[in-house]
Amino acid sequence: MQKGVRTMARRVAMALSGGVDSGVAAHLLQSQGYELVGVTSLNFPESRCCDMKSVFDAARIAKQLGFPYHTIDVLQSFKEKVIDAFTEGYKQGITPNVCTICNSEVRFEELFEEAAWRYDVDAIASGHYARNRHDAASGRWQLLRGLDPTKDQSYMLYRLRQDQLERCLFPLGEKTKDEVRAIAETIGLEVSRKPDSQDICFAAGDTRKFLEERIGAQLSPGPIVDVTGKPLGTHQGIAYYTVGQRRGLGIAHPHPLYVVRVEAATNTVVVGPIDAAHEQAATVRDVRWVSIAAPTEPIAVEAQVRYRSKAMPAKLTPQADGRVMLEFEEPIFAITPGQVAAFYQGDLLLGGGVLEG
Repeated sequence: MQKGVRTMARRVAMALSGGVDSGVAAHLLQSQGYELVGVTSLNFPESRCCDMKSVFDAARIAKQLGFPYHTIDVLQSFKEKVIDAFTEGYKQGITPNVCTICNSEVRFEELFEEAAWRYDVDAIASGHYARNRHDAASGRWQLLRGLDPTKDQSYMLYRLRQDQLERCLFPLGEKTKDEVRAIAETIGLEVSRKPDSQDICFAAGDTRKFLEERIGAQLSPGPIVDVTGKPLGTHQGIAYYTVGQRRGLGIAHPHPLYVVRVEAATNTVVVGPIDAAHEQAATVRDVRWVSIAAPTEPIAVEAQVRYRSKAMPAKLTPQADGRVMLEFEEPIFAITPGQVAAFYQGDLLLGGGVLEG
């Protein structure tokens, strides 16, 4: 496609998950005249978004809508870039958001490249609730929230590069979930009432069990202490704890306790009252600037520190080493190392990065 211009793609790789969102996205693109090739990435044997049931549902969608369908094996890449990052992060006492890595490096990178080579496609589409556009003034492609605030997924796409945004199509960006389900029922998609996927896809809804099976033998018990350093109990491995956690601490205490931080260097879990689990500032590393060039002066943003959390007003100050400092107007609960901080101004996603301790 010509730089800065969204030309009509001749053929589009439609990333099918087997769910209602990607199915309706495919229908909408077909109604606009796009020629589709359905593709599903084979990620992980136990993955709930790309398991054989999902592949079967995706194939049915493609057959019903009348376009070819293929699976593409990205298992090795998924393991190295996503699962290894997930387990290594937990071993280090952080809580990584690997869905953002999967989107940028597996789905919108490797899946597209394979589809482009095999099936001669020009762009890739997905069922994400997000929007992208080209800004003539800056010459940049921009990423915006989906119009349905309950389904917006722009946060999960903050790592997308300019060349990726240019070739992405998000047909559901201006739809609500209710509208999508209504369309699915109108056109008779068999997956119209299929529930949305939840949690980490490859952990099958049980992150602790997944970690126990893969790195449990590498973990060691250690102390649980309060914010003054007073011993309160023993943990079974720092990977099983995350900032803000209340349940499963195994501590008898007259007042509710929350994980305040996880100290990998000393193999210690620090807990305290809910106030101690609030912070008013955070440093962000590995920053990706999406819709704007990297700022050189402090700017006002709304920062979102978890996928489903509310974006909160903050001052963003660039650091000399490429990191940024966020200073919130009010203390924020459970700012968790390894999770993503995404920076917005209104609906516009400026960029994002990984929260540090």
